[in-house]
Amino acid sequence: MYLEIESKANSQYKELKKIPNQNLKYVFIEGRKLLFEAFNSHLKIKKIYFDKKNKEVFSNILPKNKNHELIYIKNELLAELFTTENKPTKNDLIVAVAEKPEYELNDVFKTNKSIIFLENIQDPGNLGTIIRSALAFSIEGIILSKNSVNPFNTKVIRSSAGAVFKLPVVSLNHDVDFKAIAKREKYKIIAFSPHGSKKLDKVNLSSSRTVFLFGNESMGLSKDLLNISDEVVEIPHSKLVESLNLSVAVSIVLWVSCSTTYK
Repeated sequence: MYLEIESKANSQYKELKKIPNQNLKYVFIEGRKLLFEAFNSHLKIKKIYFDKKNKEVFSNILPKNKNHELIYIKNELLAELFTTENKPTKNDLIVAVAEKPEYELNDVFKTNKSIIFLENIQDPGNLGTIIRSALAFSIEGIILSKNSVNPFNTKVIRSSAGAVFKLPVVSLNHDVDFKAIAKREKYKIIAFSPHGSKKLDKVNLSSSRTVFLFGNESMGLSKDLLNISDEVVEIPHSKLVESLNLSVAVSIVLWVSCSTTYK
């Protein structure tokens, strides 16, 4: 017998509605596609919510194991939980709650593969797109400086198309001696800036032990991070535009760094 939520007054419904805004301990997953991506990741899904009338609709994506709880909830109540501007269709009315994964710096550096460090990233759409590109181009992890957007913000999850479920993303909540850690692990640090001393096509990015540094959407990288970098690189482009969108710039760099791999 499954629990069924039939009213906004239900205490579980009230707690569920808070999760997308708080995002402290849990990940809020909206819709069939993102839930499918979550099932194909290491996320620990705790509860899944859908209308019992739609049980057959979702039977093909629900795993057979019992590591999660199924809870029935009326479609009209489910629709109000979605954080999207356009409310979902009937066949997409399903949400889930998973444990928020916690990663440490060592989880990223121990891969011995290239990683990304992002400083003060504020735009969830940019971050989500960067995470998606990072997964596509063999980046092993992302480090976010303090004061960056929450990587499990629902907008980040959507714009990453669920890639954030599959890639370690470390959110720093304090200052760390990043250079000391990178050097101890024998990583090269390459920063990207419109004022770089080298052009992208003149730099070898193929080394597997590299940290790519990118800065805030409007301010770029801080002087502190530019000063600790081994190289500061510019992505040349037409002067008809002042700068590239951050996620576009990151995607270009990542494609160049592993272009031979996917030929």
